[in-house]
Amino acid sequence: MKDIKESNTFLQTKVFDALFYEALTAFVIYRGPDLIYERFNKKYEEIYGRSDMMGKKLLDAVPELADSPFPDILRKVWETGVPYFGKEGLAILRNGKTGIYEERYFDTTFSRIDYEDGEYRVFASPNEVTDRVMARKKLEQSLHELQRERDMRDRFVSALSHDLRTPFAVARVSAQLLKKRADNKEAILEISEKIISNMDRADRMIRDLLDANRIEGGEGLPLNYQEVILNLTVEYVISELEDLFGNRFVFQNSSGEIKGCWDVSALQRIIENLASNAIKYGDKNKPVIISVLKSGNEALLSVHNEGKPISSEDQQYLFTQYHRTETALQSEQKGWGIGLSLVKGLAQAHGGSVSVESCEGKGTTFTVRLPLNKKN
Repeated sequence: MKDIKESNTFLQTKVFDALFYEALTAFVIYRGPDLIYERFNKKYEEIYGRSDMMGKKLLDAVPELADSPFPDILRKVWETGVPYFGKEGLAILRNGKTGIYEERYFDTTFSRIDYEDGEYRVFASPNEVTDRVMARKKLEQSLHELQRERDMRDRFVSALSHDLRTPFAVARVSAQLLKKRADNKEAILEISEKIISNMDRADRMIRDLLDANRIEGGEGLPLNYQEVILNLTVEYVISELEDLFGNRFVFQNSSGEIKGCWDVSALQRIIENLASNAIKYGDKNKPVIISVLKSGNEALLSVHNEGKPISSEDQQYLFTQYHRTETALQSEQKGWGIGLSLVKGLAQAHGGSVSVESCEGKGTTFTVRLPLNKKN
């Protein structure tokens, strides 16, 4: 009987070892409250990319687990005998092959085994689900981005409807007045100018929208290159803007006359967009500083305003179409969220670029860099 019992025990051990070590799931057995590695299989080794843990305490072999909940959970299972089932637990683990610390996720099963020697063991099966978690997070991020884009487009349509309605409404009222005052030539001239001005305003809005869609679709913007004196163009735009905003601008030029081959209309739109934004969202009591500088084969145009800085998170999406910063959304200023994407598109169409620096105490500065010569 004793031989039969020993034979059965031996057979059971062989079967257990075969199942344990060749399993396609990671298995590990810890001994005692210090969670000493007693045995583990090949799939478990793959988690760490190493196999030198045998006989060591868990936190001596894998010290990075000290900041995770797993050691405490394993000890509680060892003490109470109550099994634990976990979903997508996070652990920051060091890759044994690369030495890089990685964010890993595991579904876990921990249970206590009572051995004949009176000691407890904890049997653990950590099933890595990092790929599943990261795929879901990527999907959630994509859904968040889609919802964010939908919200931005809704705000854009609302702002567009509001802004386009205004010039058409003014033109309609002016046309009605024109009928009533047909005998007054001076009034006719004044009202006609108002109608033309508002139609031009609506035309600029539609042109901006069409160009923004060209940029989003990856199309090039048509440019009419000619020799332009940058400082004179800036001065002209400032004089136009002062009719709307008053004497809020300071122009700085330390390079004298700056000539380049650019599209003058595109330059004006860049300056108008940046300067108008600076007025809208900057400190109302501080001037907007517009400066130009020649640097090598480039011209630098900068627009600076004091006031609340643009957060680093908003800066990531600042030149994205339809995006409006938190500061812009919280303000009373309406906008389409295409101005800065237009600035970027127009600068890139010239072979240039635009960047922003914004921080507390120093304000916000947009800098456009343009090559002096026509882009080939």
